[in-house]
Amino acid sequence: MARRKLRIAVVGCGSAGPAAATLLERAGHEVVVFERAPECRAVGAGFLLQPSGMAVLDELGIRGAVLERAGKVERLHVVDRREKTVLDLRYAELGEGMFGAGLHRPVLLHFLLQALQVAGVEVRWGAEVADVVRCDDKWTLTMADGGREAGFDLLIVADGARSALRGKLGLQGSDRGYAWGAHWFIGENRGSFPEHDLHQIVQGTRKLAGFLATGREVGGMEPLVSLFWSVKLADDAAWRAKPLEEWKENVLALCPRSEALLSQITDWSQILTARYGDVRMSRWHGDGVIVLGDAGHAMSPQLGQGVNLALADASCLARCLEQLPLNDALARYTQERRLTLAYYRFATRALTPWFQSDYEWLTPIRHVYFRTMQHIPPARRFMTKTMAGLVGWQEGG
Repeated sequence: MARRKLRIAVVGCGSAGPAAATLLERAGHEVVVFERAPECRAVGAGFLLQPSGMAVLDELGIRGAVLERAGKVERLHVVDRREKTVLDLRYAELGEGMFGAGLHRPVLLHFLLQALQVAGVEVRWGAEVADVVRCDDKWTLTMADGGREAGFDLLIVADGARSALRGKLGLQGSDRGYAWGAHWFIGENRGSFPEHDLHQIVQGTRKLAGFLATGREVGGMEPLVSLFWSVKLADDAAWRAKPLEEWKENVLALCPRSEALLSQITDWSQILTARYGDVRMSRWHGDGVIVLGDAGHAMSPQLGQGVNLALADASCLARCLEQLPLNDALARYTQERRLTLAYYRFATRALTPWFQSDYEWLTPIRHVYFRTMQHIPPARRFMTKTMAGLVGWQEGG
């Protein structure tokens, strides 16, 4: 039975928002995207696109174009300061042709916006939604400038971890955040790091450096690498008050091969601070409303799943709306996503203190645990499957 055409408002144009908008417009709905930024821009560090996320890009028809600009990542390799392996997970464990893809966020957004344009989705830039009200089964959006947009059957909230609308929907939720975050920088690799690795160096639980092959910018030719340096957020301002060279010396002491990358940093303004959300919601839907991506389940990037989960959210929602009436579809979405999101939320919370915390006593336990587990084939395979975003994954979303 054909489903009725819906008028849909999508708030946020990051990952989940444009992916959902494209899939739903293609399905015959009328979709409008509202984005508070005045122009197209991606904010955030480089990230690792997993096989789960690639499957959704395939649905969108942009997988090939995105992967042409990506760095092909074949393994996660974690070592201690003596270069002794703590963890070595390889995508090949999951079968031929499996890999991750290191990406610069503007690259993904560029191609997501192309897909939006081809689908005919209307995008309103500089449109900050200040409030939403539902009356007679229709949503009215009030803009920050006082304007109003009315008559929407479905509201999709996808405005990120610091969502301005999440608390206005009558859905129970919280954002506790993490005490630790990261300093990050994207620069030219210049042969310093393996182009097919996510390479991490750890010292205790207070020091962690990560280097992710990040592919190339749209129109660029130089291979990029993303640097992540663990930082306690309470210490961020104090670090920024110090000479930049002092910060560089800390990174160099842990990873001498980073010298060529660090030479590209000449001012603190080039180093951004990533703050990790820990968004918890008992359900992601209400009458005529759904919360997708980081707005509904932001978590620490220890497992590198944020963008991938957001893309999977979009695919799942489109599939549910194709099969069921509106509110039944939203309830089905929560049902289908609950176990996967609960698993990754739990795994992320459990894993983060082992790599970013003041609990130095965890260090020897961490080393013994991971070195043991990776020599047990079923355990190693499950860890790799977790890394690849495939725990709970359903083909087609």
